Amino acid sequence: MNSDSTLRTMPSSRVPAGKRKRQDAIPERLLADLWRKRAARQAWFRTGGGARVRVVYPGRAGHSAGPDFRNALLEIEGLGLVQGDVEIHFRQRDWDSHGHGKDPNYNGVVCMPHSRWTHPSPACRAGSKPPWSVWQPCWRERTPGARPAPSLWPLLESQGYPRPGTPPALGELLDRAGDHRFLLKSAGFQTFLKEQEPDQTLYEGILEGLGYRNNQQPFLKLAARASYAALQRAARRVPVEDRVPALESWLVILSGLSPAAGSQEHPLPRSGFGPPLSAGEWHCFRVRPANHPRRRIGGAARLLDRFIEEGLAAGVGRVAGAGSPKELTLSLEVAGTPGGENAWVGQARARDLAVNVVLPFLHALGGRPEGGPSGRDCLALYQRFGNLQENELTREMAGQLVDPAWSGVVTTARRQQGLLHLHSLLGGPR
Repeated sequence: MNSDSTLRTMPSSRVPAGKRKRQDAIPERLLADLWRKRAARQAWFRTGGGARVRVVYPGRAGHSAGPDFRNALLEIEGLGLVQGDVEIHFRQRDWDSHGHGKDPNYNGVVCMPHSRWTHPSPACRAGSKPPWSVWQPCWRERTPGARPAPSLWPLLESQGYPRPGTPPALGELLDRAGDHRFLLKSAGFQTFLKEQEPDQTLYEGILEGLGYRNNQQPFLKLAARASYAALQRAARRVPVEDRVPALESWLVILSGLSPAAGSQEHPLPRSGFGPPLSAGEWHCFRVRPANHPRRRIGGAARLLDRFIEEGLAAGVGRVAGAGSPKELTLSLEVAGTPGGENAWVGQARARDLAVNVVLPFLHALGGRPEGGPSGRDCLALYQRFGNLQENELTREMAGQLVDPAWSGVVTTARRQQGLLHLHSLLGGPR
């Protein structure tokens, strides 16, 4: 890409022949670091096709299989704002040599910055979706008077969230955004409740929450192959002491994953269940043992067994009706060994399930069945939850929107959810 900014290097004519290749071979990790720290501070870049591009938000760094940066926000001349992923390469041809063109993880890529020593070529493809632009950016150390990084606040102001001038005003804004996110989740559950039973709806939400980002879809498929009604019906026919191993065995069989070594296998009942998934549908590469989907399935089995008699929605609703964040969290935790180590469902994940799944679901249910918490009670309980465990998005949005001098603003789960809602307004995932 042509730009007024250039990377300061020794002219190639002055580099000894034996060292020229090494001088040109900038590590991709350096290019990625330059993108993260400086791309948004340049005025404009220009693509190989001549269009001008400005980086509004460079995206958050990817730490798993897929692009280097996710959900970047670019202003492209003639197109306006474009949201998508960014993949960094030293050479443009590395896109194909690294196999990205056949990898669906790269379907969201909208640009591929690479070094200035390559020549433009036809646009690459991320799976079946072509990027908007392929460019050749060049950077140098920031000089006095260089353009500061653009703010996301003008974009949020157009969505009804103007930049606050004080820490209390920012807190109120995040509270409002967090409540909006909660109500949107509740509306989503209301849609599902028109089509299926409450127990199945909550069961799907919990399994999706146990799947994290990479395994949410396989867990939703598993919830369809092993419906809550079928599991409850089959489990009630099994002796109480055998219910957990039976539930776990059935779910593992239907997941298509190999059972854990030494696990006791219970044959799958002949009716009521769909065909098993393929093991290839699960993301298990570089997943910590505690987060392996098979481990999460074990946690789901133990959580289901806890409410198998009264039903999942009624049981969780009963606990939530007490109005205690601590009690609701405990009802969703599944301890492992004595002392809380190697928990099947740890405290952090249980709190996340309470805020993101259980309370919006119960709010949508609106007091059903009789004796359950009202929608107002669910919203009030949500507002009393303290901070959840930070994730990439909450850290990134806090860094973008919260003045470093304003400490102690993001102090509740409600305000963390507010950060996530503001991110979704920029086009990111909800």
